Amino acid sequence: MRNTAQLVVLAVFVFIVSCTPEKNKIPEMKIQKQEIQFSLQAQGELEALKSTPIIATAKTQKPQTLAWIIEQYSYVKKGDLIAQFDGVPFQLEVDAAQYEINKLLFSRAQKEREMDLSIEDFNNEETVVNFEYLMAQKFNINNPMLYTKIEMIEAADNVDFLQAKTQHLNKMEKHYKDKSKSEVGLINSQSQLQQSKMAMNQSNLNQLEIRAPHAGIVVLKASWDGSLPIAGKSVFPGMKIASLPDLSQMKAKIYLPEIEAVGLKKGQKVEIRLHAFPQQLFTGTLSQISKTAQPKKRDNPVKYFIVSVLIDQQDSSRLMPGQRLQATLFTSDKQMAIAVPIQTIFREGQQSWVYLKTSDGKYVKKDVRTGECSSSQCIVQTGLQEGDVIALTQPQTKTKES
Repeated sequence: MRNTAQLVVLAVFVFIVSCTPEKNKIPEMKIQKQEIQFSLQAQGELEALKSTPIIATAKTQKPQTLAWIIEQYSYVKKGDLIAQFDGVPFQLEVDAAQYEINKLLFSRAQKEREMDLSIEDFNNEETVVNFEYLMAQKFNINNPMLYTKIEMIEAADNVDFLQAKTQHLNKMEKHYKDKSKSEVGLINSQSQLQQSKMAMNQSNLNQLEIRAPHAGIVVLKASWDGSLPIAGKSVFPGMKIASLPDLSQMKAKIYLPEIEAVGLKKGQKVEIRLHAFPQQLFTGTLSQISKTAQPKKRDNPVKYFIVSVLIDQQDSSRLMPGQRLQATLFTSDKQMAIAVPIQTIFREGQQSWVYLKTSDGKYVKKDVRTGECSSSQCIVQTGLQEGDVIALTQPQTKTKES
């Protein structure tokens, strides 16, 4: 946290301390009213307000391997190749599905041939049994003068047996037909599944190339570890690998340490200087503040708030995505006020006070009312006036109330 009064405060502090030869002297400062404006210094980068995402669109749950990808910040025209994926896994899947389809076609043909032969056997046997039944009916031995009673009983039983056998053969033929049709249907379902798999992988083979939907500059998307996509890297379907930003509307993405993010509000003014063009000053307005602070890197515990700033002067020749920048965020307006280091103000509940030095060299507690504060200073609205001297640390001696 920095402001325009810090150098003055530091100079006064150094002067007082350097001119005091006594040991254990309490550091102190003389109050002066001056022009104050709190501000924050932070680093960041440029990014487009709007951009077209470039996404891996394969219909698979497995990661794809990049065979080639364009370099960072390359300019492309509509239809230019941006990335190409390795198609070997998809081709292997197509070949495997085609092999399974051929096996299933052979199994179905074999099952249909077996079904035809079995049904023909059933028909032949039924024909024989029907003929025997007709003969038994035609030459019915029901004359007790010519045949014994046992022979007539056996003949009648033979007729009943042939009739029952015909019915049994009809049931067996129907059962076998139903079973064979079910097996053929299962083979057809498996064949359709393999055909769907082959069609999906064939579609993936047709989508190995990603081409630019419109002209622009390609900005590669860094992964969670900060690395950019390169040839040989695995990419999951649906993952964003790059974007084509709209260069006509750029914004600043600023990373502000959590411990310094004091007094931020939407609508505050921001000054920006690009590392590439430090002499040119850009201005902007704070438009968005992240709700929570997050680490920039996994191995770094420091958390940052992400602040978005809309830039007033759009310059497509200089404002390019990814450019590093230095930003000054003004958290207050310029004003003539009394500002003291934040460590000189002591608080308990709603009460705030400083230790004011009296004419006899002692320190007394002096109630004050504070206004805007930064991480290093606070504006004192009431309780102090120019010429007062306060302690920079809490005095160890007994103090009086004021």
